[in-house]
Amino acid sequence: MKSTITLVLIPLAFGLAACSSYQAKPKMNYYHGETPPVGYVQVVRASATEVEFKITVVFQADHMYHVLLKGNEPLAEGWFPTSRMAASQGYHVTLTLREGLRLEPGKSYRLCIGSQNPEAVQVESSNYRCLVDYVFVFQVK
Repeated sequence: MKSTITLVLIPLAFGLAACSSYQAKPKMNYYHGETPPVGYVQVVRASATEVEFKITVVFQADHMYHVLLKGNEPLAEGWFPTSRMAASQGYHVTLTLREGLRLEPGKSYRLCIGSQNPEAVQVESSNYRCLVDYVFVFQVK
């Protein structure tokens, strides 16, 4: 009887432990990707709660996932279309920070552009690959 209970309880305990390690908002390590050449990513407009970028990097995909980071902490994120009328025009992305978050003047932030949602990556890994990694210092524009 004890061995039967043990055989049932041990797998159950491991199953519960695995479920308890899942986090809705995972702590991801956003690996630095390629730094785009000067002028390929520009901050068009910025306030303490919103940043608009003009991006002229050419992607194969119609949509890419954009994450505004402070270190490895996501401040704003989402899927955005990457299409444009002409190759030289680029596309615009406006990222609005989560409730209660603000950018600080003079501090460095990163725009990470990837091909997946970080929550989908978290199922397999805690590492997120940025295909494009643009670092900027916040100044009100």
